Amino acid sequence: MLNNRIFTIDHDQLKFTASNAVVPDDEPIFVLLARDKNALSTIRSYQSTMRPTSDEWKVIQDVIDDFLKFKNENPVSMGTPDEIY
Repeated sequence: MLNNRIFTIDHDQLKFTASNAVVPDDEPIFVLLARDKNALSTIRSYQSTMRPTSDEWKVIQDVIDDFLKFKNENPVSMGTPDEIY
């Protein structure tokens, strides 16, 4: 299982947790890790395109909170993509 509430992995299939809909194998996805110093600004930029009253905005805010918690609890793990991947 992934470490968030948006997706789960079930029998080698990536699924949206809320709807249980499968992400097709031929659909590209992009993953950001909390240890990436650039991730928070990228997620905040994405969130800024949403209405603050939307459910999606609230879900992304939960992700931001999780990333901030990780950053605060794991400062030595943080780095740029060149350093951590």
